[in-house]
Amino acid sequence: MNKAFTLIELLVVVLIIGILSAIALPQYTKAVEKSRSSQALVLLRTAYQNASIYYMENGTYPNSFEDMGFDIGWSGNSKWVSNGNEKDVRSNGDWSLQLYHAGNGRLILYAGRINGAYAGAGFEVTVNDTDKTPKPIQIRCAERVSNGVVFAKNDGDYCVKIMHGTLVNDPYVDTYRVYSLP
Repeated sequence: MNKAFTLIELLVVVLIIGILSAIALPQYTKAVEKSRSSQALVLLRTAYQNASIYYMENGTYPNSFEDMGFDIGWSGNSKWVSNGNEKDVRSNGDWSLQLYHAGNGRLILYAGRINGAYAGAGFEVTVNDTDKTPKPIQIRCAERVSNGVVFAKNDGDYCVKIMHGTLVNDPYVDTYRVYSLP
C-alpha cells in the first residue's frame, strides 16, 4: 500500500496556503503600519501637550521643540510639509515631526511619513490661542496632495483603510486631504 501524497493533494494544499497568505498578508501589512503610526501619534500628542504648556507659561507659541523642553532625539531635517513657514523640523528617516506657525494665532504640529509605502500620509493637530477654553485634543489624519511629500496611493488608502478615519471637507486646507479619526 502506497502512503505517499498524490500530486493533486499537494497542489490542493499549496493552493489553500496561497489563499490564506493572500488574505493574511494585507492584514498583517496594515497592522504593522498602524503600529508604526501609533509611535508618531504619541510624539504628536506629547508635542501638542508641551506646546500648550509653553503657551500657558509664556503667552506665545514656541519656535522650536527645545523651547518647550521636548527632545525626541531625531537629528534629521527632512520635511513632510515644505512651504517655508516651518519653525522646527525633526526627522528619523521614516517620519518627520514639524512645528509650524500658521498665523491667526494658530500653531500646527505635523507628523508625516517621508519614506515607505505610505509616504505622504501623516497627522496634524492645531493649537489655537483664540480658544480660551481647553478643548480635547483632535488629531486629524492627512494625505498630502502638494507642498511636500505627496501621497502616491489612492484617496483614503491610509486614513480610511488603515486609520479608519472619515473624510472632512475643510475649506482652509488645499495641500492635503483631511480625515477625522475615530
